[in-house]
Amino acid sequence: SAIHNAHSESRNPKSAGRQPEPWYDRVLRRINPSNFDYGTWVEDRRMALLRASAQNPYFWYSTLVTVAMALFLLAYAKSRSDFHKYTWVSAGWLADFYNETQLARNEMDRAIEKHNRHIEKCNRAIEAEADGSWTRQDVNEEAALWRQKYDEAARALEEAVANSRKLEVTLHEKEAMVADMSLRIQRVERKIGDAPQAPSGAALTINESNKHLIGRINMLERQLREEQARNKSLKGRA
Repeated sequence: SAIHNAHSESRNPKSAGRQPEPWYDRVLRRINPSNFDYGTWVEDRRMALLRASAQNPYFWYSTLVTVAMALFLLAYAKSRSDFHKYTWVSAGWLADFYNETQLARNEMDRAIEKHNRHIEKCNRAIEAEADGSWTRQDVNEEAALWRQKYDEAARALEEAVANSRKLEVTLHEKEAMVADMSLRIQRVERKIGDAPQAPSGAALTINESNKHLIGRINMLERQLREEQARNKSLKGRA
């Protein structure tokens, strides 16, 4: 190589006398004092690697086997992941199905219990009607309860009817009173309109008659308003 030739020329005294030694030769001599040929060594290693890899059929066989094993492991990992996912989904479906089944079972038990109680009551009623024991029963809680409710409703109805009759009587009385007051007012108005008289019985003048008539009208209106207010208060109490 060129490095080996440079070193051989540097060892030759004749060539050394003719040409000075370059600085890089001195540096290379310090780095590689044994004058080892690294280029040849690297080329030999490269060729050995090439023969052991690209030119060796066993290398390609092992490479293909390794790639196949890697693909197999990836496929297996993917299948396991999908399996776990499907397992979780199936577990959720099973949990929902179990909950629905438990709810349906509870509802079925309640319905069966209710039906059994109803059938038991029907059987007891049929047996009591068949042997006539229902006529000899002294106490029947359900019948007593309904009888008590009936008595309370009957008393409430009687009280409501009595109150209604009282209100009707009071209303008739108030209507009669109002009618009587209306008749009195009409008679008083006719008397005032037909023969206006002075308090002493003497005839009144036109001005005095008008003043007396206005005063009577005001008094009658006040009495009418008082009577209407009294009637409203009586109706409110009723």
